[in-house]
Amino acid sequence: MKRLSRIFILSLLVGLFISGCVSVNLSGSKGKPAKDVEYSAPATPFKSIKSPNSDKTWLSEKTGNTISYLSECGGSADPSLSAMESETLGVLEKLQIVSSDATQFNGREAQRTIATGEIDGIPVKLSLMLFKKNNCNYTLSYGGVAKEFVKEDRYFDEFLKSFKAQ
Repeated sequence: MKRLSRIFILSLLVGLFISGCVSVNLSGSKGKPAKDVEYSAPATPFKSIKSPNSDKTWLSEKTGNTISYLSECGGSADPSLSAMESETLGVLEKLQIVSSDATQFNGREAQRTIATGEIDGIPVKLSLMLFKKNNCNYTLSYGGVAKEFVKEDRYFDEFLKSFKAQ
């Protein structure tokens, strides 16, 4: 029981760290959050939490995994999708990109990336959907401790299906 409690606390801390780090501001951006976004919030066990580095973040009470999205609109920076990917993944030590594929999302070119790495020596896994629409850059992310990742990745898939940027 004590070990399970330590794992949960560790997962929670890593999840919070990832949600804060994934939502980094691209230099020179100074954009504003998107206003016309629709989505269905992830189901239980995910609960909404406040994060200063994202528009919205949800934390799993079971694993500490997080789902979040960040939008930056009207800023001076116009990064490529690969630059957005590099900036986001730059927080991971021992980075390994599992997959990085061009796709379509919300009627726009997008980048779907899955990566592994470490944060403070803890193995983590991260899934991203990056796209640009109507002068806005979007980073949708799911991440957590690597061994807990697959337990809840279906919630991120459902979130992606519901996410609509106008």
